[in-house]
Amino acid sequence: MPNLTLNFKKKIFQCPHCGISTKHEWYNLAKGKIAKNGINYYEAFIPNFYLSLCSKCKRYSVWLNDKIIYPDLSFAPWPTQDMPLDIKDGYLEARGVVTSSPKASSALLRMCLRNLMIHLGESGKNIELDISNLIKKGLPKKFHHALWAAGVIGAGATKPNEITLKDDVDTAIALFNLLNKIVEATISQQKKVKRLYTKLPKPKPARKKKRTRKRTKRTEKESDVIPKPTILYR
Repeated sequence: MPNLTLNFKKKIFQCPHCGISTKHEWYNLAKGKIAKNGINYYEAFIPNFYLSLCSKCKRYSVWLNDKIIYPDLSFAPWPTQDMPLDIKDGYLEARGVVTSSPKASSALLRMCLRNLMIHLGESGKNIELDISNLIKKGLPKKFHHALWAAGVIGAGATKPNEITLKDDVDTAIALFNLLNKIVEATISQQKKVKRLYTKLPKPKPARKKKRTRKRTKRTEKESDVIPKPTILYR
């Protein structure tokens, strides 16, 4: 589990919501009398309670003394940089509940995996078939075995929109890592190859060889002989 205690009241640190190292604004937490139209009057600051606002995702974190109490700290890995945004949203949601509900986290991650298949050009209707197609396109075969072991594909596989009692924290962490690795093996690798290709000097086009017609010299006999006139007889 990440230790964010040392980040207390620092201006730049890794946001527990979006995972980006960015600037934060700090606020004291105050209390006031709640009326029908909102807060009626201000009473005082609540001692030892603080808010930090992320400048990137615009979400608050709640601190008690020097420890974060909201959101729940997660020991799951952060999403890889090249993960598509719509998939990353579900990934981060799964990351936020993995400690309190690994079953819900695993269900969200299977949905993310299905959406990733669609993003990679597959149907998303049958993850096992989608993975087989990606393997034909170059994805390492080890992912097929890993997804089978995690219960995503195979005879006893759990559907993306289902929650099963057998999902535990270890299953969820395996799915987090698998999603990141598949993104790296597909999207990230293509980006690296593309960047490498653009940096290489472009080959010069091959010059076309001019065809030279061989001129055959007339022999002396052909050039000097005068044809005899044809005599017509009646």
